Amino acid sequence: MKSIVIVDDDATNIGLLKMLFELDGYNVFPCKSIEEAKAAATEGIDAFVIDCHLAQGMSGLALLQDIRKGQTAVDKNTITVMVSGDHRLEKEVMATGANYFFLKPYSPSELSNKLQTLLSEKEHSG
Repeated sequence: MKSIVIVDDDATNIGLLKMLFELDGYNVFPCKSIEEAKAAATEGIDAFVIDCHLAQGMSGLALLQDIRKGQTAVDKNTITVMVSGDHRLEKEVMATGANYFFLKPYSPSELSNKLQTLLSEKEHSG
C-alpha cells in the first residue's frame, strides 16, 4: 500500500483529502506544519501533497526544497504535488522540482487521478 503525506493547515482540506486518498487505498499521514511533515517523512513515504501557504508564514516551498536537497528521510525524488491559490507561484514551484502544480480551487478527483498517474509512472520507470 502506498503512503502519502498531506501538508495543509486547513483542517477541512486535510479531512477531505485524507478521506479521498484512503478510499483510493493509500495510507495517509495528515500534517499541519513543516515540522510535522518532516517527522512523517520516513523511508516508506511515496508522495507528498503540499500547500504552498501554511500557517504562521511557513512556506510549503521550503519543505519541497528540503526534500529535493536530500535534507529529509525520504528519497529526494519522492513525488511531490504542490497546491496554491496563487497562480504566480507555478513557475517557481516547478523550477524547485515539484512533479505537478494544482491551482486552487481544484477538483479533488483530478488531484487523486494525477497522483495515481505519477505513482504508476514512477513504479514502472524505477
